[in-house]
Amino acid sequence: MNRLFKILPVLFSILLVGCGGGGGTSSSPTLPRFTSDSTVLVPENRLFVIIIEAYNQNTVTYSISGGEDSTKFSLDTHTGSLSFINPPDFENPEDNDTNNIYEVLVTATDTYENQSQQTITVTITDVNENPDSDNDFIPDDIEMHLGMDHNNSDQNENGIEDGLDTEEAFGDTFFDKQWHIRSLGEITNESGIETIAGNDLALLEVYHRYMGYNQGENIIVQVVDDGVDADHEDLEANMDLSRSYNGENVGDPSATVTDDGDYTHGTMVAGIIAARAFNGKGVRGIAPFAKIAGSDWLENQRAAILEKVWLTGEGANEIALTNNSWGSEFDTDTLYEDIMALGTSQLRDGKGRIYLFPAGNNRESGGNANLQYLLSSRYCIAVTGLKHDNTHADYSSPGSNILVSGYSGNYYQDSPTIGTTTVMGTSSNSGNIDTMTTWSEDTSENYTFAMNGTSAATPTISGVVALVLEACPDLTWRDVKYLIAAHAQKIDSANRSWVQNAAGHWHSIDYGFGLINAQGMINTCTSTYSNLPQERSLSAAKTFNTPIADNKTTQTFDITINDDIKVEWVEVTIDNNSSYASDYRVELISPSGTKTTLIQEDSIASTIDGHENWMDGGFRLGSAAFLGESTSGTWRVEMKDMLPPDSGTLKNIKIKIYGH
Repeated sequence: MNRLFKILPVLFSILLVGCGGGGGTSSSPTLPRFTSDSTVLVPENRLFVIIIEAYNQNTVTYSISGGEDSTKFSLDTHTGSLSFINPPDFENPEDNDTNNIYEVLVTATDTYENQSQQTITVTITDVNENPDSDNDFIPDDIEMHLGMDHNNSDQNENGIEDGLDTEEAFGDTFFDKQWHIRSLGEITNESGIETIAGNDLALLEVYHRYMGYNQGENIIVQVVDDGVDADHEDLEANMDLSRSYNGENVGDPSATVTDDGDYTHGTMVAGIIAARAFNGKGVRGIAPFAKIAGSDWLENQRAAILEKVWLTGEGANEIALTNNSWGSEFDTDTLYEDIMALGTSQLRDGKGRIYLFPAGNNRESGGNANLQYLLSSRYCIAVTGLKHDNTHADYSSPGSNILVSGYSGNYYQDSPTIGTTTVMGTSSNSGNIDTMTTWSEDTSENYTFAMNGTSAATPTISGVVALVLEACPDLTWRDVKYLIAAHAQKIDSANRSWVQNAAGHWHSIDYGFGLINAQGMINTCTSTYSNLPQERSLSAAKTFNTPIADNKTTQTFDITINDDIKVEWVEVTIDNNSSYASDYRVELISPSGTKTTLIQEDSIASTIDGHENWMDGGFRLGSAAFLGESTSGTWRVEMKDMLPPDSGTLKNIKIKIYGH
């Protein structure tokens, strides 16, 4: 397959001052070269300023060496993380000139004491500290944009705050049925099963300030799927056709109508993320004023089109995240990963686009998210699905590579499922439970309350990430993943798959780090959080050529890593020539003693023709479970052949760890 990836230029403005360090001769041929910006805008009340980065071929350390406001800052010597000691207050500036412009001089010193300096100028920006004057769960700027009265919390005079209303011109008719946003303990579909009050995404407090509007610079979310109905009454106002694709062409991404009706998926996904709020119509999205850039790539799966959609297309730099509610199949092709590697390093002005995927719907047939080779990559956020009772959906695939849980419901016949948009006129408001997908009040049949699967869970996470990036636009793709993990809510605590690692994080192969916590992420990133230091990686490999006994005997294989970084992601590539590799259970134990199951026996891969020997030649498995742990020490892989009669030989194992 021909793959041509275009490299986007990244430009830096650099001020260098040579300081002739320590001695007359030096083995370093160049001074440290600053690659981080010298001017920074920081919202008031936030401590973090910037990660200072300077480069030459030697180790570089950082120090504050001057500047009229130097006493207001702290600087991590090794990571270059520059922060205020106390959060700045726009209304009460403490800089030398009391004009909200702070200056600090930073020195970068390499191993041979060669030095360069850079003056960092930090401008504090004002933040509206009461963005919802009437406390009605709608930010004032959105109310003014819509022509609403931002000083009146109940314009309909019906006793309901405007942001929760389902009536008249500014209501959302079926908002009370969207339990994933606000669960009221009611029946929300034809299953007749009540939701559980409070089991939801807990977004109402977030909505006082963030809804994706971003002061008119709307957060842009891409939906790569089978198309999006761009003329839908509840999506049209939020469509960004200038960044949407129909095949390889910019424009209307609406799906091609087919006789089998299999063309509504992307429209359902888009509605979960960003159906328009306060328009007197059916539902609302989680980020209801974000813009949607659609693509029908699933209908035309060419590499060149995916490259354009994910990386090089019109306005690609401004797209915050991409929702991909589809599976990669059992495929070790690195095409997807190659594109995402560039997208995470180049887009969003170098902060990186966020790529989200479902964990899969194959639990009941032995599936595992780690069998999707794409999802063993650190560039992906793998999402699992929850029922209304905060337990995993019956179908939701497990995996050590799962980062987070979102809501999907179980099956329409036995569980509340997700209310969202569908291609206009394709739902059904009559019949029995097997045919009726919307309420009788939906006379035009433009909505469905039967959406489920990890395809539905993924856009719930995409919507939340859009809100977080509105609050904290300087987060990198790695910071988003870290904050998701650090703040996710542990659920179903009786589930035995939960493991607390040595850094204190709880992880489960059924839930990742748990249910996403938007408010926690935003509270942290708008106050005390400092972006992660530059990514580092370590790897080690070992040849074993050891037969694996076909008798459920645990065999251990150790690999030592001497260097020490904090783990963000672990990859284990196993080369085993078994003709039936899905007989194996594979577990990984860190030097700190944390254990996770990378793959279980009897996996669905065994049923896919040509993939019975899927470990032969090397297959990579990913894990998020060791976040924050030390890499230094012995990593142990345990393998056990659980099912007769096939056997194989473990040829080699490679471990690669990414972190900081």
